[in-house]
Amino acid sequence: MPVKDEDTYMIGTVVRLKRTGEFAIIRNRCFLREDKYFLNYLGEIEGRPGGLYALYHEDIELECLPPE
Repeated sequence: MPVKDEDTYMIGTVVRLKRTGEFAIIRNRCFLREDKYFLNYLGEIEGRPGGLYALYHEDIELECLPPE
């Protein structure tokens, strides 16, 4: 199912990984194709060594939106 721009999380959003319960903060997002069918984010995961990790839209849930 296509993911639309309005369904994506903003940069700076805190999310929870469904499988592990870990928290992450979204630092970047990208679509695989122009029709925006597949979405993943790059984010920092709390407690893991530095670097960005792939976070997949269907594997995370909203925890906290970034302050405006």
